[in-house]
Amino acid sequence: MSSFKVDDKKSDNNDNNTLKKGKNAIDMLHKNISKENEKYINLKISDIYGVDFDEANEIHMNYHILRIKNLIKKSDILYKMSSILENYFDISNLSLKVVNGEITENSCLDILINAVKNHSQYQKKDRYINFYN
Repeated sequence: MSSFKVDDKKSDNNDNNTLKKGKNAIDMLHKNISKENEKYINLKISDIYGVDFDEANEIHMNYHILRIKNLIKKSDILYKMSSILENYFDISNLSLKVVNGEITENSCLDILINAVKNHSQYQKKDRYINFYN
């Protein structure tokens, strides 16, 4: 497995030669990244881990799946429904959209919140339709 060298200008010279691996390396790649440049991180992940592009894409997706799940748990609206969301919504598909630079992680949260709100409103309307039919 390859490693990723991170140069931090604020740290001492001894710290500049530290090698970052794992989640820390991916966190550093995402620091101050724009949505449009998100899709290019797969190439860097491929270099870090010494894997092909498809596996780097999977690593990148898993990274964002975990971050989206953490956002769900921190959300006031969604935190009680995290297990339901994981079972009924395709979080991996949302993660893929983040990896491809189509949406941001916060957009995923907005999508999930709107889906939950729309679903609850639909259930209320459906209840009255079933009652009167």
